[in-house]
Amino acid sequence: MTLLAAITNPTAAAGTGAGAQPIVLTPGVAPPAATSSALPTPIPPSAWSLAPADLTLPKAASFLAASLTSCSSLPRFRAVVASFFSALSQSLSLPPPPQVVPKAIHALAPYFPATVASLVASKAASLADHEVLFALVESRLLPHPPPDLISSLSDNDRADLVCAVLRQAADLRSSEILAALRLFLSPPSEKAYDAMMEVKRRWKDAAVVAVNKSREKGAGRKKMVDATARQAALLLMMGHDGFSSPEVCLHYLFASGNVDSVVLGAAVAELDGGEVVRLMRYLKEWIVKYGRFPEAQPFPEAVAMFGLEQCDSVPSFGAVVRALGVLLDNHFSHLVLNADVREALMAAEVIVRELAAEAESSGPILDLLRRLQQDK
Repeated sequence: MTLLAAITNPTAAAGTGAGAQPIVLTPGVAPPAATSSALPTPIPPSAWSLAPADLTLPKAASFLAASLTSCSSLPRFRAVVASFFSALSQSLSLPPPPQVVPKAIHALAPYFPATVASLVASKAASLADHEVLFALVESRLLPHPPPDLISSLSDNDRADLVCAVLRQAADLRSSEILAALRLFLSPPSEKAYDAMMEVKRRWKDAAVVAVNKSREKGAGRKKMVDATARQAALLLMMGHDGFSSPEVCLHYLFASGNVDSVVLGAAVAELDGGEVVRLMRYLKEWIVKYGRFPEAQPFPEAVAMFGLEQCDSVPSFGAVVRALGVLLDNHFSHLVLNADVREALMAAEVIVRELAAEAESSGPILDLLRRLQQDK
């Protein structure tokens, strides 16, 4: 029976049983015979093979690691790294890398092995090759920085690079947090303070850009862009105004979501009295800011929309409160007995209580709004 006959005469096509005729799509052509198995025909091993592994890249990485161990001069260091970049490009069939090592790092960042990047960063820090270090950090190749990197940068008064490393670090050790805290709370030299002033200047420039973006008007301008620009301007204003240059650098540490409270507590416990007081005043300033602008919150969307990376480095209110709790747990007696800090501590307590009460009263309203959105 053909398909047309089955459609025009469904009664005849409805017959079942052994005598039922199959539907033939092409008249005059017999239906294919049923196969005994639905499995595909196996391919013999002799019909396929894998390409042999390219040993160029592993050999180049091993040579680089061995050479970095004995490398003691900056020209030799850059020559060894450039040689590895050439091998990496040839192995992956990439265009030849730039001759300048920092530019080559930017070009090959997606293909740069993380373990190799850590070795290069450690040697660059020991040789004070800050251009290579900055290229590695800017390319986000150091989510797990070498153990001695932040300490080495702190000893060399490179607060700007410390901020850049803190911004992308996925995990931080207590020794690294302590080195960063002591660098920012007690700047060791004018060179370090100048580097911190440069960091604060970037925050000011970013705030000016955000304010100008929020003032722009146009026919095709979207409301979401305006709201993002205003939120970015508010965040950058909060992070810039009222903070000294070293305190602005502290933003990068406390804005990191990968700082564990236990690890932070181990670092905070090592601070001396003056550093504890300065850290307390820094955290109190943030609490005052969030008391004035409770609607403010970290806004990473501004980073992608406007390129304002500082918006991703604003400590949240929760991070500030957790840090304050860690500080009180480790230095409660010192803070309470210090008359100058006691007033700031009491003022911070009042603001926290007010914010907590406001959050508690707003809870039912927020819950109602969420339920209304779910019912739509």
